[in-house]
Amino acid sequence: MNVISEQINKTLASKIEVKKKKTKGKEIEIFSWPSFFAGEEYNQELVENNQISEDNVIDFSQGKNKEKELVENKIKEIVNSSANKQLVGQGNFPIIWFKNIDKIVNKSPLQKSLLAIFDPSQNATLSIKGATIDLSQFVLIATSSTQDTGQLSNPLFSRLDCINVETAKPKEFFWDKHFYSIAIASVLTFLVLILLLIYYSDRKKTEPES
Repeated sequence: MNVISEQINKTLASKIEVKKKKTKGKEIEIFSWPSFFAGEEYNQELVENNQISEDNVIDFSQGKNKEKELVENKIKEIVNSSANKQLVGQGNFPIIWFKNIDKIVNKSPLQKSLLAIFDPSQNATLSIKGATIDLSQFVLIATSSTQDTGQLSNPLFSRLDCINVETAKPKEFFWDKHFYSIAIASVLTFLVLILLLIYYSDRKKTEPES
């Protein structure tokens, strides 16, 4: 069994268990935290996965899927499709694949919309065009075409559960990216201040007293 299939089955088992407890009268929320796989090899792996319907795939490398309105319409269409409604009615959790999320433009309207879609605290009662969408009934999978997670914005990355953390290139935040340059600048500033203090101290000593 491949890595993604294992993760899908693990997520499905967890959701089914929570749903069983909920039907027994226990008020337990079912969350949909997107599982994220960084790397083109996972795109290839998912293409061969027969658990995912082609109608449930949103590929952000395609121009039509870079518009906020079109993507929201697509999600609404996926949730309301008769095939998915039937699966949900049978107690199953259909899979939605968000492919190549590294292609999403930083700070774009689409990215802002996805922050709510990927947020498990919001996506169970998500409002899209006046309709309430429940993504807790779905398994959310996200992939990128590169292992470099630094291409994702900080807010978007914070919404994802990066599964292949061992092979993905860790996302560098501000201090990670600029530590050495900040440290060097600080040392140089300190040295300049010391030299100035020495200079003015010596100058004061050599000045004749009035």
